[in-house]
Amino acid sequence: MSVPLYVPSGEGEFVNIRDTKRTYLKLTTADSDGEFGFFEHHMAPEASGASPHIHKQSTEMFYVVKGEIEFTIGDRKVVGEPGAFAYVPKGEPHGFTNRGNEDATLLIMFYPIYNREDYFRGLGRLTANGRNPSLEELQEHMAKYDQFMV
Repeated sequence: MSVPLYVPSGEGEFVNIRDTKRTYLKLTTADSDGEFGFFEHHMAPEASGASPHIHKQSTEMFYVVKGEIEFTIGDRKVVGEPGAFAYVPKGEPHGFTNRGNEDATLLIMFYPIYNREDYFRGLGRLTANGRNPSLEELQEHMAKYDQFMV
């Protein structure tokens, strides 16, 4: 059974992905009994984010806190500035990147979560110390957590 949770700004477990991204795991599977996931994703200027992909079982939502995030949603591209929100139902292609020349912060929510925190942890391991995983490694890792390239 989940209990109330408070995570102060700048605190909580985090994962570094390459040297361009840091994701704080604010609400995990264990915290929410598998219902919700909430992540604070920081991106360096012009850092690539997630290539277009789908989730077969999860709905994903995004909220831009800082910077300019270019979203690919379906077949269109839009630039989200602070305060912009994107809702992506399961099965809909989407991706994002920091197209700006300043740091960006994006809040990412999943419902249901499907151990999404382990996706970020694994991605951190796959890209540690400047390593570039193969496409096959990435696809295999992504599929474990309901993410499939388009």
